[in-house]
Amino acid sequence: MNVPPLPSGQWAPVRELPGIPETRLREGAYLPPPLPSDLPLPVATYRLVAEAEHALGRLDEAAERLRVRSGLVRATQVRDAQSSAGLSGTPVGLREALAADLLASRGDPPSDRSAPEQLLAPYLSAYDHGIERVRHGSAVDAELLGELTAIMTGRPGLGLRDLLRREPGWLGITPERAYLLTATGAHLVAQLEQWSTWVREEAEQPRIAKIALAHYQLEVLQPFPAANGHVARGFSMLEMVHCGLLRDQILPLSVWLDDTLPEYQEEIRAVVDTGRIHHWVEFFAAAVRDQALAQLRLIGHLENLAEEYARLLPRTGNLPEVAASLIGFPVVDHRALCERYAVTVKAATDLTRRLVERRILVPWDFRDYRRVFVCRDVLRLLADHPDTTALP
Repeated sequence: MNVPPLPSGQWAPVRELPGIPETRLREGAYLPPPLPSDLPLPVATYRLVAEAEHALGRLDEAAERLRVRSGLVRATQVRDAQSSAGLSGTPVGLREALAADLLASRGDPPSDRSAPEQLLAPYLSAYDHGIERVRHGSAVDAELLGELTAIMTGRPGLGLRDLLRREPGWLGITPERAYLLTATGAHLVAQLEQWSTWVREEAEQPRIAKIALAHYQLEVLQPFPAANGHVARGFSMLEMVHCGLLRDQILPLSVWLDDTLPEYQEEIRAVVDTGRIHHWVEFFAAAVRDQALAQLRLIGHLENLAEEYARLLPRTGNLPEVAASLIGFPVVDHRALCERYAVTVKAATDLTRRLVERRILVPWDFRDYRRVFVCRDVLRLLADHPDTTALP
């Protein structure tokens, strides 16, 4: 199939920018063409998109059967936020991230505001806000993305136009490794408005193909001074929920994209150079498919782990219920157990003691000497198990 390329974009001259390579300065800043309303794709691309949507359907149904679906949702959000912090240059361990979220969920975050895991809180707040807005019928458009950006950058309440970028931007890990400069000016406002209209319109494109196209356009528009990569990923996640592909945020897409960051950047740059968008759609669809299948395997392993714990423990009392919930909430403390199961501190202490004796939990002194308990079996599945990782 002879697929026409996207129309050519425009290149605007830029002044000298600190750290930007001379080759990029000579090239100028890129302004993409508006997304076309009708864009045919090759049959092979549609086939891959269909595989991605089928995998998402299987994942959504499997998660619905999971006893601790809410735990899977939160673990996914934490993993995505962890990837966002890493993208910003501050790596955070999953154990630290989950412990910080446990404390913050009840208004009791660690007092050390400089701790790396505290950087996750704005991303998690943005995810929660976005999901709530989508649940109430909001479109995932520029207005909502502005709200997410304001939360992620610590400026909640600012309007969209106050948040927009006013200087040329760059895409890449560092200015020295920039692979594209992005244009600014009045046309940025018009392009973002066109993007919102395009996203809201009904389209004949399969849903994953449309999300992939909108994701690409957000990246090369780079509408905000900061957090653009996080916003594009947030858009993709929210739009999957908005258009009915998923019921919750249970696909840690950021994890896959971070693992393939060099290829991700190459694919975006290739569209700029050639206009051939279908390769990007295929790359994005493969990311969705492979990550969805990895999550399916994760759910299977979690269910097996829950059965294993059930065989190790008595069938009466709170102990088996607490152990079963660990597959969704692998970091707990005594206060969490008291609140979830309406038990006394003494009873919660006895529960953790018995789970530590059976090596289901291990104690860990978190920041400020706050003791939490960690289920290492679940953390291994979430973080570094080869069968639950979507390897490229």
